[in-house]
Amino acid sequence: MEHVLLLVFLVAGVYMFWGAREFSAAAAEFPRVMAGGTALLAFLILARNYLTVVAPLLAGAVGLYLSYGAATTYLETGEIQYRVAVGVALLVAAIVARDRVAESTKSFVAEPKQILGDDGMDDAREEGAQVDEETESSAMYTYDIDDPLGPAVTGALCVLYMILTFTIGMLYATPIFVALWALWVRMEPLKAAGLVVIAFVTAYLFYDVISSDIAEGWLTGWEPTPPDDLLGLSTLPAAVGEWLVVFV
Repeated sequence: MEHVLLLVFLVAGVYMFWGAREFSAAAAEFPRVMAGGTALLAFLILARNYLTVVAPLLAGAVGLYLSYGAATTYLETGEIQYRVAVGVALLVAAIVARDRVAESTKSFVAEPKQILGDDGMDDAREEGAQVDEETESSAMYTYDIDDPLGPAVTGALCVLYMILTFTIGMLYATPIFVALWALWVRMEPLKAAGLVVIAFVTAYLFYDVISSDIAEGWLTGWEPTPPDDLLGLSTLPAAVGEWLVVFV
C-alpha cells in the first residue's frame, strides 16, 4: 500500500508540474517547484533499492534540465536566472562526486533516522507502554510501515484534493484537504484550526500576489466567491443600515 501512495504522489507531482505550463512564467514557478519536489522525492523513495545508480543519473538529469532552461531564458530575454548555478552544481556533482551523491541520497531517503538516540527511544517506549487505553483512544493516529490503512486514507485524501482542485479550485480545496487530514489523524482542535488557517492564508497569498487562477476549477471553470467578495458581503448589513438612516 505504501507503493500505491508513492505512485499517487509521483503521478500527481508530474501532472501538476506539466499542468503548470498553462500559467504565466511567474505564476508557474511556485507550483512547479512544489510539484517537482514531490515527484522527485516520491521517485527516490520508490527507487531506494537502486539509489547507487539512480541518484547520480537523476542529479545529472535535473542539472541538465535546469541549465538548459536557464540558458534558453538568457538567450530569449538576456536575464540570468539562479537556476543556472543550481543546474551546473548538480551536473558537476553527478559527474565528479557521483559516489558521494549516491551515499548522501541513500542516507537521506532510505536510512531510518533515530532522533532521540538509544536511551531516548527506550524511554519513549517505556512511557508509551504506560499510557492507558483512554489516552491511546484520544491520541493522534499513527501507523506502522506494514499498516495499509494510513497510506490508503492519505492517498484517498490526495485524490480528493485533486478532484476538488479541478472542480472548485485550489484556493478552497487546500484548507478543506488540511481540515480532513487533521480530522483523520485526530489532531488537537486548536492545532488543527491553526494548521487550516495557515493553509488558507498560504493559498490566499498565492491567489492574491501571483495568480488568481487557483480560485477557479480547472475542468469546470467554476469560480466560487473569492475571499475579497466575501469580505465585501460582510459589510452589506452596515451599508443597509446607513441607507436606512439616510431615508429615515
